[in-house]
Amino acid sequence: MIRALTLALALLAGMAHATPPRVTMSEDRILAATQTHLYVLRDISDNLGSNWVALHDQHLIEINLETGEATRFWPLRRMAKSHINDAGDFRVPGEVTERGGETYDMVAILRELGAEPLTPSRWVIEELSFSDGALMRGEEQLLTPFGIRKAGRAQLAILRDEYPDKETAEGWPSEDQIDFYNLYAEGDWLCELRPEGQTLFRAQDRVTVTKLYCEDTELAGIWSFHVLIKDNLE
Repeated sequence: MIRALTLALALLAGMAHATPPRVTMSEDRILAATQTHLYVLRDISDNLGSNWVALHDQHLIEINLETGEATRFWPLRRMAKSHINDAGDFRVPGEVTERGGETYDMVAILRELGAEPLTPSRWVIEELSFSDGALMRGEEQLLTPFGIRKAGRAQLAILRDEYPDKETAEGWPSEDQIDFYNLYAEGDWLCELRPEGQTLFRAQDRVTVTKLYCEDTELAGIWSFHVLIKDNLE
C-alpha cells in the first residue's frame, strides 16, 4: 500500500514535468548469516530532486545479532542513471554509468566470513502487529514508536556520511533536504510489516528477523530494515 501510493505520486509528478521533491529510498534484503551477524543487501536510490537523473547504489551490510546495529559495510556498485537523452526524450531504462569509489566482491566476502546463504521466508508473523505506531506481539509491546526509529537508525545510519545533504553554493531550501537516517526528524513514521523474514537458531536463543517498511509522512524518505526479536530457548 505504501509503495503503491509513492509510485503513483512519482508518476504524476513525472507526467506533469514538475520538479519533484527529493526522495531517497533504501531497501534491505536478507542474504546470509553467521551465529553472530546477519548480512543484507542494501539498495539505495536517490532521485536528487529530479525527474531525469538519479543515483542507485548497492552495499553489503553487516548487522550484529546481539545489538541489531549495523557494524560494517562494503560498497558493491555505485551507479548514476540518466533517463533523458540529448534530444530530450524520456527513456526507461535509462543510461547507466559507474561512479567512482572502491567496490567489493559480495560472494567473496560472504565466503571469507563463513556466512550461510539465506532465503527470506515468505511468511507473515501473525502475532506481530502495529498499535498506535508501536510494534506489538499479541498484547506485548516490543518496540515503542521511538524504539522503531532507534532500531532503524542503528541499521541505516552506518551509511549516513556516504549520502550528505543535497547542498550547493547557491543553496537549497531546507525543506528540500531529506535525511532518512535522522532519528529526530519531525513527523511520524508510517510502517508496515513485510512477509520477508527468517528465524535463526543459536545455542541459547532463537532470533526472529522480521522486516519493516517505513516512510515519513512527507513521502521524502522510504526505507526498510529488520527488527530482531530474541527468545531464550533455556
